[in-house]
Amino acid sequence: MPPHIVLVTGAAGAIGRPLLAQLARRGDVTRIFAIQHDDQVAADYGTCVVPGDVTVGPDLGLSAAHVDELASEITTIVHAAADTRFGVDAHVAQRTNVGGTSNLLAFAARCPKIERVLALSTTHVAGRRTGRILELQLEHAAGFVNQYEASKYEAELALRERMADLPVAVCRISTAIGDSVDGTIVRPGAIHHAVRLMYAGLAPMIPGDEQSPVDFVAVDHVARAVAWLATDGFEPGCTWHLCAGSDTIRAGELLDLTMDCFLRYRPAWRRRAIERPAVVDLPTFELFCESADQAGTPTLRAAAAVMAAFAPQLAFPKQFDDTACRAVLTAAGIAAPPARETWTRVVRQLIARAA
Repeated sequence: MPPHIVLVTGAAGAIGRPLLAQLARRGDVTRIFAIQHDDQVAADYGTCVVPGDVTVGPDLGLSAAHVDELASEITTIVHAAADTRFGVDAHVAQRTNVGGTSNLLAFAARCPKIERVLALSTTHVAGRRTGRILELQLEHAAGFVNQYEASKYEAELALRERMADLPVAVCRISTAIGDSVDGTIVRPGAIHHAVRLMYAGLAPMIPGDEQSPVDFVAVDHVARAVAWLATDGFEPGCTWHLCAGSDTIRAGELLDLTMDCFLRYRPAWRRRAIERPAVVDLPTFELFCESADQAGTPTLRAAAAVMAAFAPQLAFPKQFDDTACRAVLTAAGIAAPPARETWTRVVRQLIARAA
């Protein structure tokens, strides 16, 4: 196979950093470029960092010299740059997630040697849909819980439009929670904040149903899988669900497992007598958030705002089909670690941080 010369956007993110490490281990990846604001990622992974910003325009904020160098050399692009905050402002989401993707596609079209463009998306493009979600499904009119979901959906529409003339594939990633071995969390997200709120007794309820599936994946598994899908496992026109699949955990069990972790790793927590959050319907949860915003303490208002940005997704239960992705990864010997073990290690890390 010819060597891969890879360009990575969003290399300093929670997925970008371990992805660079995985790419650097591959003998067929001869050079890695990372578009970043600083050279912090270069020291650990031998990456050539080029200053730029995907939101600036089709030149990605690169100097003229870097545009010429990259466009003439790269064979592979992994587009990981995005604003992944569930509470992101609509304008910022549009500029970063939609505009950044459109700019990236315009740049890729200028690269004569380009063979692979793997864009990282999210299973949350399914928005308020329910039921079984297939990998090739995208368009729907169910609506979205937040601007992050809506912007990534719009970005995927742009990616689909270019699949006819560019070698583009999409990897939709479920919520990446931490390392499966030691629970390390590179960048805390909404789900981590929710666990901390539970620990502090500031999450009295969540929306949904006890049987609602909660889908998440380990960051180290995501890095291994993306490195493969972007190279030997790549197939243009594909959309893969990199998710828990059949290993999802039901909401009720996840709450019980979390409470068990609190008791196991911090026995003194038992004395606080904090109750397990109640699972309620969406109108009840929304009423709680509204009441907390209007009459709650500053701490409770902040807690409710965190929960309101993403928790309503639990009220729209869905199961993500990962048939195609699982087949590609299984053939490569890449298997996801058990979800319950990963969750337990991540919660243990969060408890240690709360000490």
